[in-house]
Amino acid sequence: MTKAFKVLSAILCIAAISCQKTQSPDSTVEEEHYIQVSLGFSGEITDITTTPMSKAEKFKDWYQIQVYSCPLGQDNYSYYGYGFFDNKDNMVINLKEGYQYRFVADMIVEGEKNILSFSLFNSGWATISNNFYLSFDEHIRYLGEGYIYMSTPHEQFNRPNVDRFFGITEGYVPEERGKVSIKMKRVSFGAKFIAKDFEEGFIEVAIDQAPSTIIEATNGSETDKITISFKNTMEAYLNDKYSENIAVNVIWIKNDGVRVPVVSQEIEFVRNHLTSVKFDLKETSKSSSFSITSDENWQNGEIIEVENGGINTEIRPK
Repeated sequence: MTKAFKVLSAILCIAAISCQKTQSPDSTVEEEHYIQVSLGFSGEITDITTTPMSKAEKFKDWYQIQVYSCPLGQDNYSYYGYGFFDNKDNMVINLKEGYQYRFVADMIVEGEKNILSFSLFNSGWATISNNFYLSFDEHIRYLGEGYIYMSTPHEQFNRPNVDRFFGITEGYVPEERGKVSIKMKRVSFGAKFIAKDFEEGFIEVAIDQAPSTIIEATNGSETDKITISFKNTMEAYLNDKYSENIAVNVIWIKNDGVRVPVVSQEIEFVRNHLTSVKFDLKETSKSSSFSITSDENWQNGEIIEVENGGINTEIRPK
């Protein structure tokens, strides 16, 4: 056998082995198939009413959405993807066939004005990108909690003063040209503070783990409605009658700098209800009363009235 014939035989042998590897019916590669679907929302979110504003003053709502997947017939969901949006038209995601999906959505009304950023578990703070990112590891942090990074004031709060909606859809199986509908519920409450005999200085209202509110005597004797997200938004979503007992402190700061405590107690705030708190600033009041008002869809409800009980407590700054 010549040397050239040996080389040719070796080449043909290698080619035959290679052909067997690529064409063998026992080694076919199964291609994964994805279906593109879009997201939509329903429920209490459709009842939002806002005061008309000029085009320049309108702010966008912000959404954070976490997607989970699970093989059909099982119930062990795992992370699949996430996204931060201010445009619902961009809420389109590719879903793998053979799986069912869970969608968890958190929406902040006028988030563009109120929120600085959201949080990812591994990467830290993140902001709007209007895209879904597929990941089995990275996911949204604090989802189901009130905790968020606000732009004004530039701090993080467990109860940010924002109107907020939360929703979950589970067991969705993708289909061609399908649309995921997520039913949303309000997970916030309203509060209003009204001072009687308020003629000088200003009032500082502090709801625990929420931004403080200031009432100035020159601007009237009451706050506008303050909308605040619950600390536990997941529980507020699951329970229509959810409430939290929250510590409230009201201090009257007089023109001479004297700080007079007016209210210091826990108040029950109910999901989707407006609670009005009335208090008397007379320094020699003889009685103490308290009442709460709340109703669905921000209607007036229970009223709380508080007077300082005849005790004139002054705290003078050094």
